[in-house]
Amino acid sequence: MKQMPNVWLNSLTNFDDVLTKIEICLDVLKKNAQETDFTDSSNIKAYSNDVVFMKQFFEKAESITRGNL
Repeated sequence: MKQMPNVWLNSLTNFDDVLTKIEICLDVLKKNAQETDFTDSSNIKAYSNDVVFMKQFFEKAESITRGNL
């Protein structure tokens, strides 16, 4: 499984920055979904953690659009 990029969420200060990171991470998730052996419980857990990580980007984007940096 390819690892998600390390990103400090507070370094993202505008919507375009967040959107760029979301696109990069979605590409990683898609590739991992295609190549990962999901019969291995550790892979399932790692993928689940990556999805939770992605949720933080969407929350950051929402926060920026609401003006709550």
